[in-house]
Amino acid sequence: MEILLVSVIAFAIICGIIYWFDKNKEKLIKKFKIEKKEIMKCPVCFKEYDDLKLKECSHCNSYLEKTTKYIFSQKLKKRIASILFIVIIIVLIIIGVYYGISKYIEEKERQEKYNNDISTCYDLIKNKSDYEEFSDIIKNHKDEENFEGDAYNQLYKAIDERVENIKNGNEDKELINMLSDIKFSTIYDDEDMKNYIDEKYLLAQSYSNLNSANKYIESGSYKEAFDLLQQVISNNKDKNQEIVDIATNKQNEIKDKAFEQIINEAQTQINNQDYSSAQKTLENYKDLGNQTILDMYNNATNEVNRIEAERKAKEAEEERQRKQAEIDAKKDQLTINKNGKKIWKVCMTGNTFRFQATYRGSGNFIVKLLDSNQDLEELIVNEIGDYNVDKTVRVNKGEYYYIETYVSNGSWNGSWWGTYGD
Repeated sequence: MEILLVSVIAFAIICGIIYWFDKNKEKLIKKFKIEKKEIMKCPVCFKEYDDLKLKECSHCNSYLEKTTKYIFSQKLKKRIASILFIVIIIVLIIIGVYYGISKYIEEKERQEKYNNDISTCYDLIKNKSDYEEFSDIIKNHKDEENFEGDAYNQLYKAIDERVENIKNGNEDKELINMLSDIKFSTIYDDEDMKNYIDEKYLLAQSYSNLNSANKYIESGSYKEAFDLLQQVISNNKDKNQEIVDIATNKQNEIKDKAFEQIINEAQTQINNQDYSSAQKTLENYKDLGNQTILDMYNNATNEVNRIEAERKAKEAEEERQRKQAEIDAKKDQLTINKNGKKIWKVCMTGNTFRFQATYRGSGNFIVKLLDSNQDLEELIVNEIGDYNVDKTVRVNKGEYYYIETYVSNGSWNGSWWGTYGD
């Protein structure tokens, strides 16, 4: 774009010079005593002829045109050459000055935008917690080698100031949320950046928890303060000894009051026979050297184990009774016993059913196996007079059947296998 603009300016200057010469042509001819001579000139090959009578070009046979030729003296040619040289120098100087000024303005605007965007990067982190917009600004300056480093220096500066503000007792949940988003959502190419964010997130969270613990202490909630301080100690162990020392000292100051609240809470739960809740309340404190808490925890644990054992025993007994009821429901049931006819409802334990019996008498002895709808499944025996029967038939395991017997003028004695019995 700049090259095009410079070319237009140069072209405009040259055209202006040519226009001025053309407009003042006659004056210049008289002033510099330029001779004019009429000649014949070929419009194709531009060959010139002094003979005005010629009509055709001897070189290309094209028709000649009559024109005027200006003859400059040697001195005048030198003067014109000098003027042209000066004009060219002036044009180049103008172009150079324009180009230099343009570059200066462009660099000044770039530097101004650079500084403004660096300042914006600081503001986005310090006041708005907007890391996404911060990243977008860096992307817009990806062709500038130093911008990303300068931008992250502003990020470090803003975060350090905000962490210091939390350390001084002020809340800043927005910073913790932003650091959490960066920590858990960003894929780092720079290990130093990852370590920095991890460190500042831990510091911000820890100082914030210390502030919350102080508020709990002020309100008399010593157990909650003790728990929060324990979390701070655990998170910063082998990392931030200064914070560990602060949290430990505060814990020692409130330990007796915290243990008193813990014991009271657990005692209330025990009084309400809520031993499981009492066990959970005491569990995190049983190894901290307080004998009362340890004894209460052990007693609550024994009660929880006893209740659990009773519950399991009760469930086992209920399950046993349920299974027995299922078995009892499947036992052989005599449903009809009238006029020599008996019918039993039975449930099969396997896939075979065996019937064995002895009949003594002069009458009829009939035994049938019926399906669940009391339709004939198998005729086991149908005889008159004394008879012994031992027969096995195929059945479906778990399904219900009916055994029907009939006798007249006699009696029978026998049994069967493959059912749940009586």
